[in-house]
Amino acid sequence: MTLLFALLLFGGPVEVRNEIVAAYQWSLDALARGDADAALQMDTQDWVSVVVGQQPRTRQELEPLVRRDIAGMKPPRGWVASWGPDYEHNGTSTGIQIYEVQVRGDTATVLCLVGGTKTETIDGAPHRVWQGSHVRDTWVSTPQGWKRRKHEKLTIDERLIDGPPPV
Repeated sequence: MTLLFALLLFGGPVEVRNEIVAAYQWSLDALARGDADAALQMDTQDWVSVVVGQQPRTRQELEPLVRRDIAGMKPPRGWVASWGPDYEHNGTSTGIQIYEVQVRGDTATVLCLVGGTKTETIDGAPHRVWQGSHVRDTWVSTPQGWKRRKHEKLTIDERLIDGPPPV
């Protein structure tokens, strides 16, 4: 398949990125409303979650837990899905900060930060501190749009300090 044909068939990288950011936001909004059906729409039926140090879990294993516990799964106030490349220089945000999207045919690999940023005083100086997880998600193009097939949490409870680290 030529690159031009692939762009016409699946949309260009910017369009794909925008659709994926919108899908993450849709899911965050659904979680905030307690709507499990809408929150699960972004994932394929064969979706799998992989967390560093744990066994992979399938949608069939996790969906009943999401439906049971949806009321307690609301994202923190102020969480949004956003495009924020080069976080090392441009800073971090709160929510799902997508910083890289690679599109190859009908598959997209998304790298993002999932967590919160706040100001902390470290050694007497204010710093922007982000705490959360680095995530790699694999998305596929479907007749219903882009859907997430695999969620990989690469780190857990990581902290990043913007600017120079404290001495």
